[in-house]
This record gives sequence, C-alpha cells and structure tokens, in this order.
Amino acid sequence: MTVTPRRTVVAGLVCSAAVGASVQAQPSSGTILQPAEATPAAFLRRAFEMRDAALKAGDQGFGAVVVRDAMIIGQAPSRVVANTDPTAHAEMEAIRDAARRLAARSLSGAVLYSTFRPCPMCEAAAYWAGISRLVYGEAATDGGAPRLSRG
Repeated sequence: MTVTPRRTVVAGLVCSAAVGASVQAQPSSGTILQPAEATPAAFLRRAFEMRDAALKAGDQGFGAVVVRDAMIIGQAPSRVVANTDPTAHAEMEAIRDAARRLAARSLSGAVLYSTFRPCPMCEAAAYWAGISRLVYGEAATDGGAPRLSRG
C-alpha cells in the first residue's frame, strides 16, 4: 500500500503528514513546520501560541520557536514547572526540539524567536548551537547574534 503525503494547516502552520495520520499542533519529532505565512510576525505569533500553551498547562508564560529557511524546525513552551527542571526554559526546549528533529547539534543559520528576551543561559545555548539571530517580544526586537557572556 502506498501512503500519500498531504499538507494540512494546523494552528496557522502547514504540516506534512501521511493520509490517515493525525496531525497535532505540537507534532512528533521529525516533522518540520512551515507557517502559512513565513514572516517574522508569523514566527512570533507561533512563539506566543507556545507561551499560551505553557500558561494553560500551569507553567511559566514563555514560548519559543527556532526557524531556518522559513521553516519552524523547533518549538516549545516553557516546561520548568511541568518537568521540575530549572533549565527547561522555552528557548532551551525549542533548541533541543530543533536538534532532535534535525538529528544535528548545529543549528547554524537559524533564528530563535522568543516571547521575551532570552536569559543568559538560553543565549549561551543559542550561541553554542550556532543560531544566527535572536528576535524577541511583541515588538520583534532584533537581539542580534547570540553572545557568550563571560562575567
């Protein structure tokens, strides 16, 4: 039996899935998402949707997405409370998600969109992952290239 791929719009994102397979707003590892409108505003909207998911789950109100070549390669809400993990910030979780989906440590050329300015830990993780730019907040502030702060 041949499985025919299809493209479905979920929460403003186009997802590739096999016919008959379920498509979720937070797809399983390996699925790469493309917004119906690939603009910085659309990527920030998705980060804010992740923030809303965090709040709904009783977690801290932060969300983030990692984008490369106009595709969302990683996304996550904050999971600090849910995972009882002080490092499970939305940015860290989105970077981890992107690395898993791509099966790669390097996210060079990617942009990290976040609902709030990334903390020093998250900015350092973006630096080590090779992320090119940080964009954050409702005003789409360009935070430039991530820097590694040394005291």
